[in-house]
Amino acid sequence: MRLAVGFASIASPNNARSAARVDGGRGNNVVLIRKWLAAVASCTGIALTACGGGGGSSDTASVRVVNATLSHSSIDLLANGSPAVSATASDSVSGYAVVTAGSPALQVNDSATAGALTTLAPSVAKDSHNVVIAYESGGVLRTTLIAEDTAAPVAGTASLRVIDAATDAGAVDVFVTDPATDITTLSSPTFSFAASASLQASGFLAIAPGTYRVRVTGSGNPLDLRLDMPAVTLTSQQVAAIFLAPTTGGTLVNGAALVQQGAYTAGRNTSARVRLAAALTAGTTVSATAGGAAIAGNVVAPSVGGYVLVPAGAAISVSVNGSSVVSPATTPAAGSDSTLLVYGSAAAPAASLIADDNHLPTTSGNLKLRLLNGLTGAASPLTLDAAFAVIASNVVPDSASPYAVVVSSTALRVDVFAASSLTPIYSDAALSLPGNAVYTVFMLGDAAAPIALLRRDR
Repeated sequence: MRLAVGFASIASPNNARSAARVDGGRGNNVVLIRKWLAAVASCTGIALTACGGGGGSSDTASVRVVNATLSHSSIDLLANGSPAVSATASDSVSGYAVVTAGSPALQVNDSATAGALTTLAPSVAKDSHNVVIAYESGGVLRTTLIAEDTAAPVAGTASLRVIDAATDAGAVDVFVTDPATDITTLSSPTFSFAASASLQASGFLAIAPGTYRVRVTGSGNPLDLRLDMPAVTLTSQQVAAIFLAPTTGGTLVNGAALVQQGAYTAGRNTSARVRLAAALTAGTTVSATAGGAAIAGNVVAPSVGGYVLVPAGAAISVSVNGSSVVSPATTPAAGSDSTLLVYGSAAAPAASLIADDNHLPTTSGNLKLRLLNGLTGAASPLTLDAAFAVIASNVVPDSASPYAVVVSSTALRVDVFAASSLTPIYSDAALSLPGNAVYTVFMLGDAAAPIALLRRDR
């Protein structure tokens, strides 16, 4: 192999003799040739190292980066403090960078701010290929490193596995089928994952080459669709993985197809989940749709419905007692959970979209609790107490408080107070609220006769 043309040419026997002739054939030609060849050997060794090992001559490994984050349009990778990969755009994979084998110190930075997002020190073998996938869960950047040297399967098959980093989604089933298959008719999913706080990976499944539809559902319920990737193509002797990542809402799932040492194809969720909170005065009927998908039809207020899957970005239409209401200013974001709050009087109704965060608490013995103020009339800001501690205050009408983390209890006291009053407008001295869950206290209806509804959101 000619790594450096000048060196390779000089190192030939003919050129060695030419070097002697340049000296006129006099005065220690042998010494000159030996020095020249030593220099050539040294330079050639350097060139081999720069090529990435030349058959294992250096202790290095190859690492590339996937940007599967939700909020960083571009990320960089540093290795042992030095730039390794620059500007990997969202939903893309970088080329490989050479790093020291062993446990190199890797750091992921935001490209725009150069701020460090996370660090890791994975174990990477000499001459191996690896990919670092950066993703987010509940606003926290996380990473996982995947080795990319699995042996290719026999001709006529592909190897597929699923890596589940969407831990907040809980137990899920994964169906890998012909695009036309009705998964409700299947006796079992292709892969299953139990609820876990840690990333999980399946074994490899031998599968015929072709184009498949990948659907993720809640465990045991094929109607509870969390992700739909309509076309994932596998070729003969390909090694691939479906990577599942969290979404902004915490319940739906983002996906991607990653080919070993090959392409990365993002499969972002194109849906959102919305529920209706009809907070109007009693007896009023409410209907709502989003992009043709029904959220609720002729629901009698006050009430709070369940989540419905709708197209992300679709405009929401609301009617009260059959008359149209001005749509919310925002639309459901991809992968989000939201509450459509319809409030006010039947004569003057209004609608807004409130973001829900259904990521589970980090400790299973805790729960998340918030207050949503949907009161109408002479409504005032509200305060929420749990176990005699204020966890939300100054929650004005048409808004929800941030989530508070509370220790779960079988006898939790919860009180809601209006401003300038020591008497709660809602009180329960012994609520049994299991942990590892998300709850909302809804205050609905007329402020003169408030109605409280406690819902387990997740």
